[in-house]
Amino acid sequence: MDRKSLLRKLRGAMPLAALLVSSCVGRTSEPPALVVFVVVDQLRGDLLERYDSLFAGGFRRLLDDGFRFTQVTHDHANTATAVGHATLATGVFPSRHGIVGNDWLERTPEGWRSVYALEDTLSLILGRPAMEGRSPGNLLRGGLPDWMVAADSGTIVVSVSRKDRAAITMAGTTRGHVYWITEREGRFVTSDFYAEDYPSWVERFNAQQMPRIFADSIWEQTIPPGARKWTRRDTVPYEGDGIHTHFPHRFRDETADPDRPGALVRWAYSQTHPDAAVGAFSQEAIRSLRLGQDDVTDYLALSFSQTDALGHAYGPRSREQLENLLHLDRVLEELMASLDANVGAGRWLMALSADHGVMDIPEFMVEEGREATRATRQDLALLRGVFDRYRSMEGDPLDVAEALVVELEALPIIADALTLPELTSGPAADSFVVLMRNSYHPDRWIGGFGSQGSGVMPRFPEAFAPEVDPHGADHGSPYYYDRWVPLVFFGPGIPPGVSTAVARSVDVAPTLAHLAGIPVPSDLDGKPLFQ
Repeated sequence: MDRKSLLRKLRGAMPLAALLVSSCVGRTSEPPALVVFVVVDQLRGDLLERYDSLFAGGFRRLLDDGFRFTQVTHDHANTATAVGHATLATGVFPSRHGIVGNDWLERTPEGWRSVYALEDTLSLILGRPAMEGRSPGNLLRGGLPDWMVAADSGTIVVSVSRKDRAAITMAGTTRGHVYWITEREGRFVTSDFYAEDYPSWVERFNAQQMPRIFADSIWEQTIPPGARKWTRRDTVPYEGDGIHTHFPHRFRDETADPDRPGALVRWAYSQTHPDAAVGAFSQEAIRSLRLGQDDVTDYLALSFSQTDALGHAYGPRSREQLENLLHLDRVLEELMASLDANVGAGRWLMALSADHGVMDIPEFMVEEGREATRATRQDLALLRGVFDRYRSMEGDPLDVAEALVVELEALPIIADALTLPELTSGPAADSFVVLMRNSYHPDRWIGGFGSQGSGVMPRFPEAFAPEVDPHGADHGSPYYYDRWVPLVFFGPGIPPGVSTAVARSVDVAPTLAHLAGIPVPSDLDGKPLFQ
């Protein structure tokens, strides 16, 4: 039996054997030259294993030669992009790092106002002053890159994504090289929080490489015919726009006004193109900034967003999602080859995880015999009506909140609701209360309609998805499928293996720091997984 076959067989071994392997992992005598932190947006914990036999590139290398944890969760209730990335980077729960949602309502002396997680009116986008400013100003805690810079001020920090809320949070509070992609122009940008001007290599990449990457107007299927059985059928009415639900996907078929300026860029922005751009841009950053090519450990964070874009549109078990993962497999393969060539094989350390999972499409769940439904417009109207009645109700605030909870819990689309005292004090009634506490910040309210200063946080039922747009899938709940994510470590001192030990997303940053010999704050919620 060859080595790879043996490794695949060992994946089915008993948990004890896996735990014994993990006890062998530790720091090497030489620190890694580069720490690479990869986050795949909306990569649910079962998808790598489901399509294991189909991967031949970067995922293949990680699964065969890395150490994988299979029981990893985010332990907070609001499973959103900004929240998950900030938690992975900082090693503390949202209640402490402050990024409790992609947006929230914030308490001010004038009342409650809506806040985007990374908004900053004082930090303008370089060369694009009309765009909304961005910075990590709302992030209350530093993360792994901050710890690395504190250990050695010569550390170079690079963070790249299609999304600003991924690139910025993964960079902590440091003023590093942080870039994300504009939807209308298809170019990498940053804000003046990070730089005064674009480096020449970024300008060159935007001018020469981005038009080429975003030029392809047809998305073809490359999945081998024999492997298509691993997905659900390709033509269903409950994915995409309900019409263009199968391969090949063509820009001119799927765009209302294909001759409008920038139309191709906007279409490509939701296909696989941005992941290709992030991979190529990171390779250019490695070369231009000479990452990992001196005696100081540098940091590279990459967040690949298209699993999320295509997961929302087509669902996690779709043909499109598998095609996207095979594409990302090739992008990671090229990235890892570039790391070997420029940094040196055995001189870089990588972790791969995800910011959240996702539910299956409700209609597909019904086809499989599972119970699922979508909230109707009437359901949402009833919910709004309850809050509208209580918003101006007079009386003792606690009495009003308790009465509101009773009415909310009578609605079919509310699984549970908590008053502020129930949320913040006393023993937790169940695990969901713990998750909701980990998402609670007193001045930053989330929870849909319950975030309007009512003192109540609701929990939607399992498999909740609005009927307002009866296509695709969603995430954001405290249920397991939204919190379950993969986790793989790869690099010097890490033997191949699998562990079924329970791990949490707050453990990833302190584990990377431990492996790289970086001191960490003493008050983290997470802990190193390898001792």
